[in-house]
Amino acid sequence: MESDGAMPMSRTGIQSPPTETATTCHTTVKIHSKSALAALMGPPIITEQDDQITITPPTPTSPARIDGHAVVNASGRYGRLYGTTSSRGEGVFDYAGQDLREGATLGSEFVESSLLFTIYARDSGEEIGKLYAPHATLSVSGRQVGRRQTVVTAMGRKQCVPITYERRTWTGPLQILDETVNTEPHVMHVTDWYCPSEGFVLRTDIVEDGKTQRIDTTEVTPLNGAQGVLGAPD
Repeated sequence: MESDGAMPMSRTGIQSPPTETATTCHTTVKIHSKSALAALMGPPIITEQDDQITITPPTPTSPARIDGHAVVNASGRYGRLYGTTSSRGEGVFDYAGQDLREGATLGSEFVESSLLFTIYARDSGEEIGKLYAPHATLSVSGRQVGRRQTVVTAMGRKQCVPITYERRTWTGPLQILDETVNTEPHVMHVTDWYCPSEGFVLRTDIVEDGKTQRIDTTEVTPLNGAQGVLGAPD
C-alpha cells in the first residue's frame, strides 16, 4: 500500500494462512512500513510489526469481534520504539458479503486499544523512558454505499463501490516519559473504494482539516505466510 499527503507511507503486509475453530478464526499478519512527515523532508520511520489476530464472526445476537495483539519495533533518526499493542473491536470490518446496493447503510465499528512502548536512544541503545496510552479509541459511523463506478486505482481501472463514513480516532491520555499529555480527537471523512472483483479496498480517500490524502493498494498476491519473531533492541 502507498499513501501520499502530509505523512507519506509505504506498507507491505503478509498474512499467514488462517486457522479455524468452531467459533473463531486466527491469523498472523506481518507488516513492514516506512513513513515520514513530508514537511520535514527527513529520513523515514521504519516499522516492523507482528499482529496476532482472532476474529469471532457475527451471530444473530452479536456483531463480529476482532481481538488483536501486536509486537512493534520502530526506528527513526534519533530513537527506537519497542513494545506491544492490544485491541478489541466490534462491528463491520469486511465488506465481503455485505449489502452493497446503492443507498444501503452498513453497520458501524468501534475499536479500543492500549499501547506500551519503551523508548531507546538510536545510537547508544540506552533506555530513555516509556510511552503509554491505556485507552485509545477508533469509531466509525454508519457507512453509506454509493453507486458502483469505474475508477482509476494503482492496479488499473476497476469497477468499485464507494463507501463513505466518518472516522474518529482518539489517543486518550498519553503518558510520555514522566508527563501526561491530553490529546484531542481527530475526525476524518473517508471514502473506501471497494472492488468486488478483487474482494479488497483498492483505494481510500481521506479528508481531514480540509486536507486530502489518498491510500492506494498497489498489489494483492496470495502468499503462504511466514513465521518470525521481532526482537527487542540490544
